[in-house]
Order: sequence, then C-alpha cells, then structure tokens
Amino acid sequence: MRSAAVDIAPSRAERRNFQRVRVKIYGRFMLEDRTEHPCQVVDMSPGNVALRTERIGMPGEKVIAYIDHIGRIEGVVTRILQDGFAMTVIASERKKDKLAAQLTWLANKHELDLPEDRRHERVAPRNPTSVLQLSDGRQY
Repeated sequence: MRSAAVDIAPSRAERRNFQRVRVKIYGRFMLEDRTEHPCQVVDMSPGNVALRTERIGMPGEKVIAYIDHIGRIEGVVTRILQDGFAMTVIASERKKDKLAAQLTWLANKHELDLPEDRRHERVAPRNPTSVLQLSDGRQY
C-alpha cells in the first residue's frame, strides 16, 4: 500500500517545518503487518517523530504509534535511522496544533514547574489506599 508520492523523501526544508523537541517518551507502534513493537521517542515535532526501536519500518510504510502523554499518532516512515526510524505525522491542522501544545508543555513542565495539562483538575484522595472487591468476593 505504498504510493509514489510517499516513497520520495521530503526535501531538507520540508523536514524542518516544525521546531523539534528532544524528549524521552515511551510508547508502542504498529506497522502495516499489524505487529506491535515498543519504542522510545527521541525527538518530536507536530510534523515528524524520531523513534528508537529494534524493529524498523521501511520507508513509505504506514505507522500508528501510541505515545505516552501524547496519544495516538498516524504517519508514514520517511527514513531509517541508526537505531530506529523517522516518520512524518499525518494529521489535521487542529491535531497538529494540539500536538504542538502538548510538546511545549512536555518540554517546559519541569523548568517552569507547570501544572499538569488536564481538562479537569486532578483530585487526589485523602487516603490513597483502596481495595477492589469483585462480585465473587475476591479482593485486590
């Protein structure tokens, strides 16, 4: 399922449309053959992701990645790296804007002591210990 337009690597100028953020985020990705593999994001922008992984996708191959703190990202492998591969992100402008905001927060949260970027305020229980009891009486 490869198209000629995807097999051609983008020019250097096109590859640098977005500011890259160096991060260390873990996740998983799925290739076209539906196999899942662990990965670590090395750097990321709203348009590109560099993944460190043992299983390397081939240029032009579709990828779906599930990245901690980021969520689901779809894209296409653009080039092979020494310890992984780079992929372009295929997303709407709205999704790329949201991704840019998430990356900005991730890059600055420790330096600026930023609160968590949540839709609703986190509620911490007074007693953090809990017991889950199933209908058959088992407790965890």
